[in-house]
Amino acid sequence: MNIVSIILGLGVGEVLVLTAEVPADESFLRVLYADVRNEEVQRFGWGDGQVQAFLAMQFDMQRRAYRMQYPEAEYRTVRDAGQPIGRIVTVKQPHAIALVDLSLLAACRNRGIGTKLLLRLQQEAADCGKPIQLKVLHTNPARRLYERLGFRTSETSQMYDVMQWHPVTQ
Repeated sequence: MNIVSIILGLGVGEVLVLTAEVPADESFLRVLYADVRNEEVQRFGWGDGQVQAFLAMQFDMQRRAYRMQYPEAEYRTVRDAGQPIGRIVTVKQPHAIALVDLSLLAACRNRGIGTKLLLRLQQEAADCGKPIQLKVLHTNPARRLYERLGFRTSETSQMYDVMQWHPVTQ
C-alpha cells in the first residue's frame, strides 16, 4: 500500500488514521518504545538515568535491526484525533504478510484499537490470499488477542512463539 493515509472507523465519531512514518515521528516513537517496555525495565531496579539510557540504546538497536531485516517494510504511525498513539510495521513477503510490530500507548490499550488494526490486516491478507505471520514473547498479553482473532502457534522457541493466521479458503 503506497497511500499516505489509511482511515479506519472504530465507531460513531471515532476514527483512526494510519500515516506513513516520517522523521518527525521519531520523538513519539521513542516515547512509545519506552512506554511499551516500562513495566519490564522497572523490574531491573535501576535509577531513572540508567533506565532512560538503556531504553534509548534499545530503541536505536531495534530501529536499525528492523531497517536491516525488513528493508521493504511499511512503517505506519497510528493516530487518533490527530495525536500519535501507536505504530504498526508490516512486510509483504512472497508467501505471507509479516506483522513485525504493533504497539500502542498503555493509555490506548484495551479499547479495541489493536483488534481493529488486526482485522484490517486480516482483510488485506485475505484479499491477496496470504497468511499473516508474527513473533510474540511468551509473556506478552497480546497473545490472547492474537488467539481470539484466529492466530495459532506454528513454532516455539525459548522466548518467542511464531504465530500464523490463515485466511479462510473457499
